[in-house]
Amino acid sequence: MRPMRHETGPEAPSVTPRDAVRRALAPFATVNTTRAVGDFLLDYALYFGALAGVLFLAPLWAKLLCGVFAGVKIANLATLGHDAAHGNLARSPRLNRLLGIFCFLPGLYSYQLWIYDHHHVHHPFTNGRHKDSWTPLSKQAFDRLPRHRQWLERFYRNEWGLGLAAYYIIERWWDVKFIPRAFLPRRFRAAAWRHFAYVMAWFTGLSALLAAAPAYSPTGPLVAILFGFVLPFFVWQTLFSFTVYVQHTHVNIAWFDGAIDRKEAIPIEQLSLHLAVPRWFGLIAHDVYDHAAHHVNPRIPYHRLRDAQARLNEISADHAVRQGFSFRWLHDTLRRCKLYDYEHNLWLDFDGRPTAPSPIGPAQRAVIARTPGTEFVPQA
Repeated sequence: MRPMRHETGPEAPSVTPRDAVRRALAPFATVNTTRAVGDFLLDYALYFGALAGVLFLAPLWAKLLCGVFAGVKIANLATLGHDAAHGNLARSPRLNRLLGIFCFLPGLYSYQLWIYDHHHVHHPFTNGRHKDSWTPLSKQAFDRLPRHRQWLERFYRNEWGLGLAAYYIIERWWDVKFIPRAFLPRRFRAAAWRHFAYVMAWFTGLSALLAAAPAYSPTGPLVAILFGFVLPFFVWQTLFSFTVYVQHTHVNIAWFDGAIDRKEAIPIEQLSLHLAVPRWFGLIAHDVYDHAAHHVNPRIPYHRLRDAQARLNEISADHAVRQGFSFRWLHDTLRRCKLYDYEHNLWLDFDGRPTAPSPIGPAQRAVIARTPGTEFVPQA
């Protein structure tokens, strides 16, 4: 795609394809505080309603369904928290921050750690080789792992999706989203420890509430904890792991090792997937699978993403990656996208065999090679 010029004078600046796409999506970046706060309150009410069902409904199957539903609501709240962190829920920055903190608490996520990992790592360096959600290993890196870690990687990426929750709990929640660790730059650490205290206060209060269930409900403490915390947490981690996996894993989506220009040489809509799901599912999920439009303009709120994605598909048909969801497709993707050849931009299986053609053609590869870019560098 060549830069487009809109000449209004001899020194008129050029309008790049990236600029044109962002301008086309700008009208969708409109905040609706009333709707967002309403959805926040509704999701919270449904979450607590599900917990009440766990505690007060007698049949075990009803407790099971309520536990699953609580996990779905935690995932919904995390989607709203994601938008709050981008400043998309409310016009007030203070209200956005407050909503974001409370949206992430049921999932035991630190708002400050989310800000760092999502805003300072994921968005600027999308699909880089730094550790991010579902960053694929190269064959060389995989072969260097001890045997137990190789087994774990195989389990994470097994073609039946059995490792989705385990991957996110071990590699992302515990390692990145829960407790501040050495990777965090110093300027974020004081706030991160404060937010960790918020998470622990929530966890302590919820644990005490569930453990004391016999004092106010017909449910025993073990059943209350199992269906009121353990099951919802597992469901939420499974859903979130699935979501971030499909957002950036596809045979037509490339990953990169080193500095590239994610604005022009490799359009950002080529690095994330628009997963087309049934409308009812999109509404339940707050349209989180219209993800490419979000990367083009992170200021677009969840309730405008569907229309923004449709517009993006129109104006960026050459680069947008769109996929209709089916379990057959998911199984095929999990089967084919195991490792990655960063030198030749090829998805590999665990034996190092290519499983799909390169999503980067020769012409675009040449542009990438001669276009200066940026690379993620850990900060002190």
